[in-house]
Amino acid sequence: MPCQLPADCLNEIFEYLEKDKVTLHSCLLVNRLWCEVSVRILWRNIWIVNPVDYGHRLKVGLSILSTLIACLPNKSKIHLYEKGILNSNDISKTTPLFDYASFCKVLSIHGIGRIIVDVFKNHKYLAKEIIKMFMTKFSLKKLSYYTNSNTVNLSFIRYPGAKDCLRNLSKFSCNSNVKPAFFYKLSQICHNIQSLTIEFKSVVSNGLKDLISSQNSLKYLSLSQTYGVADWTDIIPSLSKHSSTLIKLKIYGSEYYRNRPLSFVTRFTNLQELVLSFRYKYYFDELNNNLQYVTFPHLKILKFPYAYPDDDILIKFLENNGKNLIEIYINSSDSLNLSIAKFCPNLKSLYTLFKFDKIETLKIILNDCQQLESIETQYIYDFLSEKELLETLAKYSPKNFYRLKLINYSDSKLVPKDLEEFFSNWKNRVPLKSFSFIIRRWNNSLESKEGNMKVIEKYKKLGIIKKFETILY
Repeated sequence: MPCQLPADCLNEIFEYLEKDKVTLHSCLLVNRLWCEVSVRILWRNIWIVNPVDYGHRLKVGLSILSTLIACLPNKSKIHLYEKGILNSNDISKTTPLFDYASFCKVLSIHGIGRIIVDVFKNHKYLAKEIIKMFMTKFSLKKLSYYTNSNTVNLSFIRYPGAKDCLRNLSKFSCNSNVKPAFFYKLSQICHNIQSLTIEFKSVVSNGLKDLISSQNSLKYLSLSQTYGVADWTDIIPSLSKHSSTLIKLKIYGSEYYRNRPLSFVTRFTNLQELVLSFRYKYYFDELNNNLQYVTFPHLKILKFPYAYPDDDILIKFLENNGKNLIEIYINSSDSLNLSIAKFCPNLKSLYTLFKFDKIETLKIILNDCQQLESIETQYIYDFLSEKELLETLAKYSPKNFYRLKLINYSDSKLVPKDLEEFFSNWKNRVPLKSFSFIIRRWNNSLESKEGNMKVIEKYKKLGIIKKFETILY
């Protein structure tokens, strides 16, 4: 008789598959126990959908919507039948095997609207009944409320059961232009939101600062200005209230962000992660004077995905804060790379750039950052070649190093001899750590060269390669 894992073991295993909807769906079909365990995880956040195309999205959306309609109470079904939205077959369907809606811990208002628009085109009454059902089913952990053409403008926060449903909300994401009445009411109900994501539109609701101020222990904050010229200076005092509890801060600004305040960032001295994503260097002008003097004693992750502050300012910042950093992401110059080597000895993960004549800089980083495990960089015509990168890593990388992620903007020049030489050297390292090689590419990757994949497969079988993956942009 085959051995059956207990439910708690299965649950622990399936937790790792939370975002892999296809595999989780397959688990439903194994047996009853697997179905009972996996269905709760599968439906925890049904809004995570990675459609291949519009047809696939429509198919997945229809399946979700049909299940939610089946879970509706009879009173709602009759109401929708009278409105001409449901037919008699929808009313007479048997009760589903599970109360799927009760498993949901995440509610996306615009997600519901999108699915209904895809299937029904006219969505107001159906969305109202589905959201009303959600308000009576469970205690939400995450609420997403973005206003767009698919969003149903309903006062669902006043529905029966909404207070209990939203009381324990820990994650909330929204536009800045949601109606003030919604923010006011939510600020009376929710006081323990730990993660807040705000996308600023041209209007900043008056109630937003009340919601921010009413939280007891905000830890994660993401602010983005992607559209419109919104002035959110008024909410900064409310944000500053959380200067002692905030540990992760991300600010993204498009071309609309210019002349917006940034110096308030330095008030959050307990930050562990700071991400400042701006297209242009001059966006940091208002921050530069304060950044070189601030100390973040707990900062571990620092990211500048695009532009970054002036070199001399950032070098001073690294001198003050580099010792505890374990991850840096920056499109940096050579002087900054040398400063990273000098001031960040405990670094584990680094994204940076290396010009074709700066191989010595790479060697210095590998020598001085002895905890380094991973490097991500780019290959293009005036940067270090793939061959030089691999040769240098094989010879100089510290004992914990195991991962290279390469963004290829030029055709790969690697040939089987280059790969054979690198992996042959890598297997002789002591201690041996299996190597991961990830490539993001625009053009022809090393796979297109005859014989390259034969070398890759050879060293995979020997256990020298842990992971090899190419990702097309």
